[in-house]
Amino acid sequence: MKAEIEKYKVKGKVYTWTYKDNQRNYPGWNFTVDSNASESLFELLNLMDACEWSTKKTLPTTSPTQNQLNVPNNQNGTAQWKSKPNLTLNYKTNESENHWRINELNNGIEIQFGKTKLTELQNAINGIPKGNGDFAICDQNEENILYFWWSLDG
Repeated sequence: MKAEIEKYKVKGKVYTWTYKDNQRNYPGWNFTVDSNASESLFELLNLMDACEWSTKKTLPTTSPTQNQLNVPNNQNGTAQWKSKPNLTLNYKTNESENHWRINELNNGIEIQFGKTKLTELQNAINGIPKGNGDFAICDQNEENILYFWWSLDG
């Protein structure tokens, strides 16, 4: 199963960004996908869930478009932001089921998660094409925040 995950190609566009401005109201990272990436990531997370070992997958991300930035509407869509070129999904079977951590790396961000958070992540990603958003997944201390937004770019 690990080999299948390593070979898996994610289709579509994945958008991640964090704000440099107004972090008090918008802490953490922001996430959305187009419909192709939603389906593709849902399948990838199914593969990870079926694997008995911890697995991880790094995939490229796309900088958000102005349409995407208008959804959270931070400072009317004009707040300064930054993005990273890669996202690593890291399923940790040896951690608690509620494990959730976001690490900012030089060339990307890494999201570590346990079994329960994997299911939450799947449901969140699956809901984006249906117009679901404006909610977050975070750890028990309300840190390591990942906001989900509906996509205006397909």
